Amino acid sequence: MFLHDETPRLPLWIMNTVSLSWDPRRLALQITGIFGMWLIYKIVDVLIIKPNTSALRDLPGPDGYSLFLGHVPTIVKKGSTDHGILTSNDSTSAEPCPVPHERWAAQYGPTFQLRGILLARRLFSMDPRAVAHVLNHPYDYPKPRLLRDVLTSILGQGMLAAEGDGHRRQRKIISPSFGTAQLRELMPIFYSKSNELRDRLLSKVAEGGGRSEEDVLRWLSRMALDVIGFAGFDYDFNSLAAGESNELAQASQKLQKSMTTVRKAVGLLDLLQSRIQVLCLIPNERQRLMKKSREVMDRVGMELVQQRKALLLQESAGEVKSSSVVGRDLLSILGQETTSTSAMWLLYDLSLPQYKHIQTKLRAELASVTSSNPSMEEINALPYLDAVIRENLRINAPVAGTHRTAAKDDLIPLSTPIVDRNGVKRWEIRVAKGDVMYISLLAMNRDKSIWGEDALEFKPERWLDTNKHPRVNELPGVYSGLMTFLGGSRHCIGYRFSLLQLKVMIFTLIRSISFTLPDSPPVIIKRSEIVTLPVIKQADGTEKSAMPLLLSAVS
Repeated sequence: MFLHDETPRLPLWIMNTVSLSWDPRRLALQITGIFGMWLIYKIVDVLIIKPNTSALRDLPGPDGYSLFLGHVPTIVKKGSTDHGILTSNDSTSAEPCPVPHERWAAQYGPTFQLRGILLARRLFSMDPRAVAHVLNHPYDYPKPRLLRDVLTSILGQGMLAAEGDGHRRQRKIISPSFGTAQLRELMPIFYSKSNELRDRLLSKVAEGGGRSEEDVLRWLSRMALDVIGFAGFDYDFNSLAAGESNELAQASQKLQKSMTTVRKAVGLLDLLQSRIQVLCLIPNERQRLMKKSREVMDRVGMELVQQRKALLLQESAGEVKSSSVVGRDLLSILGQETTSTSAMWLLYDLSLPQYKHIQTKLRAELASVTSSNPSMEEINALPYLDAVIRENLRINAPVAGTHRTAAKDDLIPLSTPIVDRNGVKRWEIRVAKGDVMYISLLAMNRDKSIWGEDALEFKPERWLDTNKHPRVNELPGVYSGLMTFLGGSRHCIGYRFSLLQLKVMIFTLIRSISFTLPDSPPVIIKRSEIVTLPVIKQADGTEKSAMPLLLSAVS
């Protein structure tokens, strides 16, 4: 949402005007006075000085904001985090809804300002050149402190949270694990777990007399965890067989729950903590749940590391092959949620009546393949499967957006000029150190000026050679121009791993299983936290993350 990256400092003029006494009573009064002066200074600075001296103050942008919360209530209530109600009984209203950022962009252009907590000015841009500038200078535009803290609380001290030299060092070490040869070695793991998932789902269908309603999100998350265990550590979490009995799977489930069920209760404190650093010392329920889950993940992770070290020692004695100890830090780089979430949203779209023909066409292409386990080259050569995967990643980006903060004063170039509040046409935006920019990956992937008027439709045909929109090449995304995996030198290092796993999963499942909506589909809200999850509001007012679909065997 709106993040800040500035540490409060006591102005020198306050310190210079106060002479501290060592008398306890006078000292207490003086400390109270200093704090009061500092508080008055911060209120004036935050509410008056910074908003009126910000380099962003002349940018166009929506009015009608809260004095205390800025545009945050509008964004939260109208769609930045809740992307819209997706499922109805007739499913005719299931198209994605424009989020506030997209509606504002249509009114003010691709670059504008918003107001955050305590009137802080925030830069928003969908301009391809501006976003490319920020992503191509990742160490001048790091993640804000709060975002790094959240990622660390979930994933630990891995590449996602690292900045500067620490990130460069980790990326250099890990990059070789995602080469073509290394990914080819993972194909048997992808097929083994995809086939196991297919067989277990078909077993459920048989038990249900030919049909079975299943939470595909949970099944896909289990499979993704098993894949990461094997690919990264040669360890079988056995989640598909044993469910959440594995403590790491349980920790992951609790972590997912912490990002949905306590969202409303702690949302305001989270926002205030993003602006006032001292409030970060106040724990909240989300942080407690994350801490417990993180402790389990750290402990299990260290146990796996110790096992890998033991294998390395055996290798040095010639007892095992080197291929069994190739390390891939997949657990911290990818998590299991992004790939499973992508697959889940794709299966959901293919289940909608208006897209049933896409599922049928895709199944026909996959059925034409003679091998049940095609090679990496063979599966990448299937044109319609490739188009379906690309379109899913475009319209269902697992991560809706990201924040970056300026580490220094800078000028951000634009491909589309803006006219500021003074009527001046500007081809660049001046930002000051500490200014925060929000990059909406979702909005850029659905920008009608780039993808056409049908940008909100799920339409794989747009990826076939003769239909590609010419402006797609302007986007700085590392994969097909899509912003899903970001761009620049800090793009998602494991995106090829994710693509290959996703293709194998869909190849295996769609060939054998038909997916449709349940007879009485629940209302599903598409909500972005760390990843975009489906949320179902239950009768008692509580929420749960699930994706129920109706499965049947393909004859």
